[in-house]
Amino acid sequence: MSFVKHIERIALAVPDLDEAQSFFEGWFDAKFEPEEYIEDMKMRYRPFSIGTSRMELLEPTADDSPVARFLESNGGPGVHHITFEVDNLDEALADLEQRGGRIAYRHTYAPGVSFEGKAWREAFVHPKDAFGVLIHLAEIRPVSDEGS
Repeated sequence: MSFVKHIERIALAVPDLDEAQSFFEGWFDAKFEPEEYIEDMKMRYRPFSIGTSRMELLEPTADDSPVARFLESNGGPGVHHITFEVDNLDEALADLEQRGGRIAYRHTYAPGVSFEGKAWREAFVHPKDAFGVLIHLAEIRPVSDEGS
């Protein structure tokens, strides 16, 4: 039984949010939502939609951020990760590990931290287990359901 609900979004690492936003708006009529700042990951991001698909642009705010390291090692912009939404992160991780998958990183936000009006619980599957792709597993709940 699969623990993945759907592809929630694709994240692109870029050196300049404004330049990338102009491209996606001009070429694909992308509809952007307000920018968010993730302090502990040292990045800003802008979520957007193209048709019924969701994406986001990521820009580092410090040279030691994961997005800055990606841009450096990748030689520039590109697909940073693909987010799969799951109903229950703990169950998804247990299922994944039982299948032999490795978790590269599990991220826990401080209490009360939300993005896009939602509380996120998340982990990243090791890219060596996923053909070089960083897979982001996310349990996303309304802020009022954060404790559930």
